[in-house]
Amino acid sequence: MKALFIGAGAAYDCGMPLVWELTAELRRCLTPERIVSFNEGWKAQGGGWNQDVISRVAILLGNKDLHYEHIIGALEIEFSRERNEGKRQDYHAALGFLLQAVYGLLMERQVKNTDYALNALDDFSAIKKLAQENNPLWIFSLNHDCIIEMLAASAGIPIKSGFNEEVSIPMKSTDGVLRQIPFERLSRASIESNCYDFHKHGEYGINLIKLHGGLDLFGQNDELNYLKIKPVEHDPAPFAHQLQIIDKINQDIAVRDGVACMNENVYEDEQGRIQFLRKTLLSGAHKFTKKLSQIAPSEFLSLFKGSLNYADALVCIGYSFGDKHIDENIVDWLSLSGSRKLTIVNPGIGGCPDRLKYLSEQVECNPIGAAEYFIQVSDDKPTEMQSILRKERSVARDRIRRELTE
Repeated sequence: MKALFIGAGAAYDCGMPLVWELTAELRRCLTPERIVSFNEGWKAQGGGWNQDVISRVAILLGNKDLHYEHIIGALEIEFSRERNEGKRQDYHAALGFLLQAVYGLLMERQVKNTDYALNALDDFSAIKKLAQENNPLWIFSLNHDCIIEMLAASAGIPIKSGFNEEVSIPMKSTDGVLRQIPFERLSRASIESNCYDFHKHGEYGINLIKLHGGLDLFGQNDELNYLKIKPVEHDPAPFAHQLQIIDKINQDIAVRDGVACMNENVYEDEQGRIQFLRKTLLSGAHKFTKKLSQIAPSEFLSLFKGSLNYADALVCIGYSFGDKHIDENIVDWLSLSGSRKLTIVNPGIGGCPDRLKYLSEQVECNPIGAAEYFIQVSDDKPTEMQSILRKERSVARDRIRRELTE
């Protein structure tokens, strides 16, 4: 059985940003000068952060050697070290502010690049072959985007993420229009009783575990149930549309009430009562630790560890082996049997990562991009027109990366 492990580079060809691209976008929005200016405005409204906190955030944003996860990680350290309660609260607010900015930039890319991504998905059509050969195909993802869900819908492959209920959430916009948003639901009770809904052995489909939260994944209520935007069969477009609706309702309420909630989407239910959807984006240097609270379900890490054992071959696409909690699980999986094989698909890979050197006989490095990998896997040769369009997309995509990072 073969499984896929997906990192940021896997979604590059579909228009989603690499870490340094996203960092460049973040720095364009949040220059040190702008952060200071924001704080002056917050102070004028009776809020604002401590000057030491503002200075630290400005310094980190100005340090070009750090990408956005480094910056968030550094602020996590400041938060954990700080003993002054006022400053500690401000560091926590700064962390929330940056996470919200990252979420906003990722969602903007997801929405604006929908048409581009839909065209790029043609290069990934071999996902259907992989799903047919591995019943089911397990995919473990660190990405926050909805590209895998869109790919499954485009290919007509049933996909499950462990969520075992379907619900429709009524959300009222500020103009009184009531919209029914379809979600999949995973209750806290289901998590605690290990009652997940995945395709069973021998069933055709994709089992997806998103380890670091997602744009389409929200925490709900104090007990922390989870909601995930429900896929529409054979139609990959609605993900961006549903995200837009949820975000628009949240923004309109914030403008109307003059209050914006950090890392939460606000909506009104049928009775006009304010309700909250908590964003699950997980970032920084201390994922799945007890040092900081997080909304992304930590139980998914155990699911990843257990479900990985269904596979005897793992293909890591666009992942650079930089998350300790992930690397340790992959090393443990690979160490358990000499027959297990790891393939690393990454155009920048120069050799077996140091962490895996002693297992290098079980590791194959393939220095190509995600789209090229899927094209190689496919039984169908791309047509001349498909090759031309892919080349044009590749040139345009690389130009965007260079404009941001160089």
